[in-house]
Amino acid sequence: MKGKNLMAKDANGYSDPYCMLGILLGQSPKDTEEKKERKFSFRKRREKLEKRSSVKEVLAGRDIQVTEVKPETLNPVWNEHFVFDIDDVHNDLLHLDIWDHDDDVSVAEACKKLNEISGFRGMGRYFKQIAKSVRANGAAASGSEENADDFLGCINVPLNEIPVVGYDKWFKLEPRSSASKVQGECHLILRLFTTQRDTALSKMASNVTIHKKMLSQMLDYEHNQIQKEPYNWNGQVCAAAWTVLSHHAVQADLSPLQQAIIRWQCYSSHHRSQRMSYALLLRLLKTVEAEWEDTAVHGELEGLLAESLRLYCDYCLSQKKSMRQVFPCNNSAAIIRCELMLRSIGHMQSMAAFRAVCSNRSELHLEIATVIKKGTVEWYEGIISNIKPDEGTLEEQLRRLVMVVDAVCVDVQRGQNVYNKLYYSSVKVDFFSISYRQLEKLVADDVNVAMERVCGNLEQESSRLTQTMGETLFELYMSLKSLKRFREFLPLKDTKMLALTGFHNWFKTSIHKLLQIVHERSTDRIRKAVEMDQLEPIQSQTKHSSSAVDVTICFSQVQEFWAQLAWPDSAGAFIFITRLTDNFCSEAVCYAELIKRKIERGQLGRDHKSFIVQVCVALNSTEHVRVYLGGLPRELDWRGVEQAMEESCGLEGKEQVNKSLNGQLYNADIDLQREAKRLITHLTDRMLPELRRCIQHISLSPDSINTDEAVAPLMKYLDDTLVILNESLVKENLTRVLQSLWELLLRMILDTVGENRGVQVEFYTRFQYTVETLVRFFHADGEGLLLEDLKSGDYKALEEELRLNKCSSFELIEQYFLEKISQQRILKHSRFGRISVKCYYDAPEQRLTVEILHAADLIALDANGLSDPFVIVELCPHHLFPTARSQRTQVKLKTLHPVFDELFYFHVSPEQYRHRCACLTFTVMDYDWLSTNDFAGEAVAPLSDFCWPGRPSATPAGKTLQPVILHLSRQKPSEKPIMKMLEARTGDREAQEFVRKLKEIEKSMEEE
Repeated sequence: MKGKNLMAKDANGYSDPYCMLGILLGQSPKDTEEKKERKFSFRKRREKLEKRSSVKEVLAGRDIQVTEVKPETLNPVWNEHFVFDIDDVHNDLLHLDIWDHDDDVSVAEACKKLNEISGFRGMGRYFKQIAKSVRANGAAASGSEENADDFLGCINVPLNEIPVVGYDKWFKLEPRSSASKVQGECHLILRLFTTQRDTALSKMASNVTIHKKMLSQMLDYEHNQIQKEPYNWNGQVCAAAWTVLSHHAVQADLSPLQQAIIRWQCYSSHHRSQRMSYALLLRLLKTVEAEWEDTAVHGELEGLLAESLRLYCDYCLSQKKSMRQVFPCNNSAAIIRCELMLRSIGHMQSMAAFRAVCSNRSELHLEIATVIKKGTVEWYEGIISNIKPDEGTLEEQLRRLVMVVDAVCVDVQRGQNVYNKLYYSSVKVDFFSISYRQLEKLVADDVNVAMERVCGNLEQESSRLTQTMGETLFELYMSLKSLKRFREFLPLKDTKMLALTGFHNWFKTSIHKLLQIVHERSTDRIRKAVEMDQLEPIQSQTKHSSSAVDVTICFSQVQEFWAQLAWPDSAGAFIFITRLTDNFCSEAVCYAELIKRKIERGQLGRDHKSFIVQVCVALNSTEHVRVYLGGLPRELDWRGVEQAMEESCGLEGKEQVNKSLNGQLYNADIDLQREAKRLITHLTDRMLPELRRCIQHISLSPDSINTDEAVAPLMKYLDDTLVILNESLVKENLTRVLQSLWELLLRMILDTVGENRGVQVEFYTRFQYTVETLVRFFHADGEGLLLEDLKSGDYKALEEELRLNKCSSFELIEQYFLEKISQQRILKHSRFGRISVKCYYDAPEQRLTVEILHAADLIALDANGLSDPFVIVELCPHHLFPTARSQRTQVKLKTLHPVFDELFYFHVSPEQYRHRCACLTFTVMDYDWLSTNDFAGEAVAPLSDFCWPGRPSATPAGKTLQPVILHLSRQKPSEKPIMKMLEARTGDREAQEFVRKLKEIEKSMEEE
């Protein structure tokens, strides 16, 4: 019993409630109207007691029971147990009063002493005390009203309204009359039972056994009548059966715990033969746990509970052993049943009842783990027996192994996604880790044996890996890789020493063979792609052909193959990447060669435009493949390989990767650019005849024709051609073609100018204009070639050629000496020896003094290994010094280190030494008695170094200066362009005389 929200009667805002309860004897029908007007109470006012019309209202003293007083509360909890004997269950009432305790000796205290009475006389004395307390409650003048107990409410429950299962509910408190004010509720648990039972079965078996047999028979009957699908019956019996069971439980005085244990035993036993809802079984377990008391279960009941729990555990473990068949993942209802079963086992582990009666099964989670292992092994053996990977040829066995591994991957995935969550949340068992480790070991053992046979076959010289075998091996590798990837979900401690840790090593030999097959197939595919290629752009925005797309797709598929392999060993990955890179490079170069040959074979008979377009498409295709190769370092993750090799082998490993891979790519890029240049050469060769006609038109045009008109045919042809090139080529190739075309034009013009030396100046002026026009055309205001690229190489030579051809003979001769002066300044060492001289200028006298001191390390020009040297010194060029004569030293016989110490004087005016080309030439000759003298070397010294005002040598102190060391040179004059230009001027006497002297020197060099 307990109450709530009672009325406060004391000054402190609380009450001190207690209960008086008992059985009111049955009422006659004529009292019905009076019952409507008032409520029964143990304590009535005096005037109402005098008006009492029936003795049936009188409550026998022996039927009154009183609870303890709960001080200062409006929500008392008594939880006390009372038993009453019933005479007339059809008419009697259960009556309960709640009072606030106030006086020193109250009704409650008096009633409590009823248990101490012996004999009727004593009971009568205490009953009078109760009545006195009742009367005092109604006596206004007695002076004790402030000490009287206050009424808080009452309850009347007809016994004939109590259901079979009893009451367990809150009752609203009622007043004694319409004038009474009460509030609150009282919670009662009422059970009605009889002790009159004397059957044959009750004499032979205990109440527990009888109740169990009754419930078992009813369950069998009810389940057969309902005929629901397995696992769907919730165990509910009909109302009549429940009434019988409830009556028997009350009559047998079975406690809630006893009933809970019996229900659990019956339902769990019934479930083993006819499937029921696991949710029901879980609720029954929770009921047992809720009612459990350690001291309340012993003997028969304890054995019953222990046996039922043991049998249920064994049943559940047997189901879990075949879990994949009993609870398939694709059946949501089965997964729900699995979860409920696991939750029931998990709840069972935590039950105090289980620990008490099944103490020998405290390690239930270990039993579950063992069952998972056994069930996993049995499932795998079933897969093996169905797929039969040991039958057929080796290739068929591998294909069957792939099916086995794939089936294992599916099972592991389901275990990780479905079963593991159920197991861990319910019984704290890591299903995934247990099953995965078991399956991984089984798979590794079977695959290892098969791969040993494969490697043994491949190592034989006559054996060759077929394409289908290679594909099967790749599928097996990928399946194993997928299976291995699940270890990411294992705890860290479980990832060590797993059976598949180094499985990739089983495939090394086969992967090498497979890469060879891939290379051969790629090469064949490239060859067929080129054969089928029409050399037309595949789209308007795309300027390469279909074969280039086929090549890059082929490469990307191989890259995808490598990415899927994800080889974990850095050293092995480096070897494979090196091979893949080599394959890619050789295939790309092969493609470029094939497409070039296609152009070469098909170029005859085409019109000019179509040929140019097709060559452009071929160039674009080659460039497309070359650019794709440039992305290999990123696509094949060279950086990752470098880092891995550096970690395993240090800096040497990193350098090895760079040297090997970058070397392959560099060589392939050079080869591809070489093939592209050959294609460009085919293009420019096709343009060559027309370009020659245009250049010839410029060359042969008379002076009367305007220069623009002479250049117009060439520019029109180039304009028309550039339109086609611009539409057909990608930017990189357009730049290459324009550069090649520019270089071709420069060489053609240079050759034309070289073939026409000595002609009129207008000829060179026209070609100089042509070159300037071409520079503007190819530069295209910054949209074409860079000026730096245009004005380099042959351009400088042509520019110099044109400039020199426009010069007079004297200007060319001066240019000749300027070049010699420039070369002398940079000459710091010579194998032809050196000469030591002093030169100083007397400005007032306009006299230049030349002191030739000595020479050293001259070359031997005589048979005796020596020479007879002398030095010729003269002022050059001669047209600047018409009156000056050359002078010479004495001959020094048989020496390579002659000492001369001779002085020479020359008249030099300021107008003469101010010319940049004015210089002294020192020619060393070998004197011969019987033939012409031999040329040993020469050196030049510009007069500006000695004669210019401010120079030390141009002062009186010049004599004391240190000598100048001049290194000798022996260049053939005919090698210089100026010589050719002067020689071509046959009508110019000065030019011919200058050429003659130089040719004499060159002739002496040839005779040596």
